[in-house]
Amino acid sequence: MSDTELEVFDRDALNRARRRALLNEAGRQFAEKGFHGTSLASIARGVKLTKSGLFHYVDNKEELLFACYRDALRSAEECLEAAEEKEGDAPAKLAHYLRSHLTRIGKPGGYFTILSELYVLNAAQQRELRATARRIDARLRAIIEAGIEEGSIGYDNPRMAVYAIDGALNWLPKWYSTDGAESIEEIAEDFIRFFLDGLRKR
Repeated sequence: MSDTELEVFDRDALNRARRRALLNEAGRQFAEKGFHGTSLASIARGVKLTKSGLFHYVDNKEELLFACYRDALRSAEECLEAAEEKEGDAPAKLAHYLRSHLTRIGKPGGYFTILSELYVLNAAQQRELRATARRIDARLRAIIEAGIEEGSIGYDNPRMAVYAIDGALNWLPKWYSTDGAESIEEIAEDFIRFFLDGLRKR
């Protein structure tokens, strides 16, 4: 690799790292203060950028919110895909999904945002995010329905089960703190016990 190629590579890698840090900080502040309570200036300060420097990466606050939501949903899809490929019954697949997704949310640099302010985005952005969320919900329901069919899950309302899981995962960034008494790994195991105890065949 030539010096010129290395310089381009390093610059691109640095830009990607800065954008990732920017999204992490934006997601954290959106979760803590909401979209309207968060300013571009406060996000810029959080990543040690000037406000004008921030505009090198995004055009406006709505673009940041959309990127945070899209990344969070993509992360959930990746965790779900890994869970679907895991050997075992439906509860084992759900446990894998909950453990990996919660860990991603709660780790430093995670996808730390609450999907509660779609209304501030434009129609096309909302359609994309809602379509992704529907795909995730459908795949979760399929795992639960398979568990009902195989006899490992006794709860007979997959749609309501998915709503409960979605709500719990979505709200975690509102109350979870890395300074809390429990680690994200411990919380993940608590979530798994709570949901799987309710779903398992009695």
